[in-house]
Amino acid sequence: MKKLALFLIIGVLTVLAPAASAQKLNVLYTNDLHSHLEPLIVPWVSTTRKVGGFANIATLVKQEKKANPNTVYFDAGDFFAGPYLSLLTKGEAIIDAANYLGLDAACVGNHEYDYGWENAYKQFERAKFPLLNGNIFVKGTDKLHWPHPYIIKEVNGIRLGIIGLHEKFAFEDTVAPVMIKGVEARDEKVYLRKYIKELQPKTDLIILLIHIGIPGTQSTTGEADVIRNHQHDIDLAKAVPGVDLMITGHPHSGTPKPIVANGTIIVSTDAYTIELGKLEITYDKKLDKIVDFKNHYNYLFDDEVEDDPTMVAVINKWKNKLKAITDEKVTTVTAPMTRSYGSSSGMGNMVADAMLAAYPEYDFAVTNSGGLREDIDPGVVTVGKLISVFPFPNTIVQLEIKGRYLREAFEHGAGLTNGVLQVSKGVEIEYEETEPVGQRIVDCTIKGEPIDDNKTYKVLTSNYLADGGDGFFAFGKADSYKASGVDMLDAMVKYLKTFKTYTPNVEERVVKVRTMMPQ
Repeated sequence: MKKLALFLIIGVLTVLAPAASAQKLNVLYTNDLHSHLEPLIVPWVSTTRKVGGFANIATLVKQEKKANPNTVYFDAGDFFAGPYLSLLTKGEAIIDAANYLGLDAACVGNHEYDYGWENAYKQFERAKFPLLNGNIFVKGTDKLHWPHPYIIKEVNGIRLGIIGLHEKFAFEDTVAPVMIKGVEARDEKVYLRKYIKELQPKTDLIILLIHIGIPGTQSTTGEADVIRNHQHDIDLAKAVPGVDLMITGHPHSGTPKPIVANGTIIVSTDAYTIELGKLEITYDKKLDKIVDFKNHYNYLFDDEVEDDPTMVAVINKWKNKLKAITDEKVTTVTAPMTRSYGSSSGMGNMVADAMLAAYPEYDFAVTNSGGLREDIDPGVVTVGKLISVFPFPNTIVQLEIKGRYLREAFEHGAGLTNGVLQVSKGVEIEYEETEPVGQRIVDCTIKGEPIDDNKTYKVLTSNYLADGGDGFFAFGKADSYKASGVDMLDAMVKYLKTFKTYTPNVEERVVKVRTMMPQ
């Protein structure tokens, strides 16, 4: 019998000694759940103990609310894009499960639009908890796509104004243009000021749920490749005063010790259901301010939490519906196939090689590091597992593009804001991280020859990257663009089925070098 997990206090920050008129509020928070309905192995947390899962979160939320009725639970978006149930149901299974988490409100994340803006609205309608966004509009109109910018909720006599927003940059940077052609995100600062002004006369505390910043690292080693921070959150807090608590998502970067900027408390988790944060707040009504807070933050180990039976039943319902598709065997892998953000990886090599195998007459193929969402362990690989690795409805695009624009794309990858490009066999790239962004490529060869700025190359990539996703706008300068209509997932399945057993190719095709400094 598993024991119920106890939250461990990692970061504790005291603002002022609580006054006699103080009122208490417990805020549970998550972000970037990414369809991880079931516990998972996160190598940089533990290689033997699973963490997270919706059934564990549901148990802890119920426990916390039963122990203290002055408890609320908020999420900062990105429910979709993860294990196969998201893609195969276009998010419906994930919203169904999220309805049993005990959420008091959540904001919309960019990945809620992965299956199209029309589908996003249909799935939002299925939510039985308040789902909020106040700055994504139907294109060319003043009509909010999802017309629910905020709610007011009273807890323990404290009137909470809860706003949901999505940073314009983060929305445009990470969503495939074809999926959002009917909507547009507008300046979050403008609408945050607007909603604060509307809410201040009617509320005591303003809580912002927002998806903002640089997208999270997709790497087996966590954030060892690229150190991420919450600078966009801090900048927003400084630009727009009046937010008491900001619960933020998108960087996949947790805050064991909350950040305080311009009077705003900022908290976030590492994503994928790895933690359930809890912020204990003391609010002084006479002073009209938060006078004390304590953050409780720890990994949510599966073997320490009793599964919520209702949530388990919901998850099993959806798994059984899709079993015939997801259980199909593709191959057997002989070693772990892992990801990296700052260099090539066994997973990235496989995906790019699978694309090239579909069109071997092309020079090479590239895919983005951020599109690879899970590792593969040794053993049988199923279609369901491959969907979890690449949970996006992307197709292969055939480009003819000059070498100088390819160099731009490789330089953007070496800038590490969105991760390096993963490349197929025949491409070798070295970059120097200490050089200025845009000047980091030390060496680049294609089929053994240095890249030629004036040569036209035949390149395969995803429609997401070809349309400028993850900031790879250089692909938009291609001389020709042909949509193949072939799903990247189908290319992976077909490629891996040619191997009875597959040994991951760990060639170092993209590497970071470090120039020796003169003595």
